[in-house]
Amino acid sequence: MNKHFYLFCIAASTLLLPSCVEYRELLSYHEAPGIPTTPQPILNYNPIVIEPNDILSVQVSSSVPEAAAPFNSGGAGGGFLVDANGEIFLPTLGPIKVDNLTLEAAKETLQKALQPYFLEQPIVNVRLLNFKINVNGEVGRPGIFPSGNSRMTIVEAMTLAGDFTPYSRRDSILIIREINNERIFGYLDFTSSELFNSPYFYLKQNDVIYVQPKKEKAATVRDTASRAIPYISIATGLTALILTLVRTF
Repeated sequence: MNKHFYLFCIAASTLLLPSCVEYRELLSYHEAPGIPTTPQPILNYNPIVIEPNDILSVQVSSSVPEAAAPFNSGGAGGGFLVDANGEIFLPTLGPIKVDNLTLEAAKETLQKALQPYFLEQPIVNVRLLNFKINVNGEVGRPGIFPSGNSRMTIVEAMTLAGDFTPYSRRDSILIIREINNERIFGYLDFTSSELFNSPYFYLKQNDVIYVQPKKEKAATVRDTASRAIPYISIATGLTALILTLVRTF
């Protein structure tokens, strides 16, 4: 009796055993050379530069608010569009070349252009309004995520997207980036601490991040009819096994 019972349990367990993902595959930054124990210089960060089709927020302040008001971005969009020539058009000043400039350099350029219209140097703030990234694939919450901060890392992007799922491939994260009318492709490996030194660790505006699924994911993606087949097979197998055991007893 006990022998048959054990055989029954083993057979049932085998039939019900799902495909699984190993614990090691769920970890990030675990491969050599390992996470440094001492502070490391940041050598792979380059400030983003302004490109055509970007939208800039320009805020000008001075001791005479009425003098600064015409130069401030406003309206529903709240910004100035960088045209195909890399210029924004400010009232009175006309076109100002800003493409390929960092936000800090654009601020200095506008300050110099505005100086003749003020008794003292105006305070200028320039911010990128259309900084967004697109995260899709095998993540918890795919989507397009805007950010008021122009410095975003891939780790922050994954957090916004709900992190990896158990079926995410962490070793081959695709980054699609457009620079100077060219589309370039890069890969990030979340299983290695070398991730932090990658030129793609810091994201650029409009980057697309794609996380590939593991092969195990295919077993979980079926239509309603297909999902029922394994359960029917299990039920049929268990029924046959039970009948065999009953006859044996």
